Amino acid sequence: MASWLTRTINRILRRKPEEEYDTWLLKHGRIIEGEVIDAQQDGEGIRIFYSYSISNVQYESSQLLTSDQLIGSNHYQPGLPVTVRFDPRYPGRSVVQ
Repeated sequence: MASWLTRTINRILRRKPEEEYDTWLLKHGRIIEGEVIDAQQDGEGIRIFYSYSISNVQYESSQLLTSDQLIGSNHYQPGLPVTVRFDPRYPGRSVVQ
């Protein structure tokens, strides 16, 4: 129930908690090196799939490239290393820098 209420309040106030969290991660997340697994064009833009390892646990995630990242999109090709920022409390939550 609380998550429904939170989503409703955020929608009314036009808050975008995912974007706010990603901004927080870019500022405060721990840094680790990851690797681009794949890149695909979809209706929203270019989505990259990447992996990274923390304490011998392999994580995989995806992210839609931002407009700034699209300028240097050749840096996000499969097989290339990327800088990943992750939340140490929830290491599965991450963004590519």
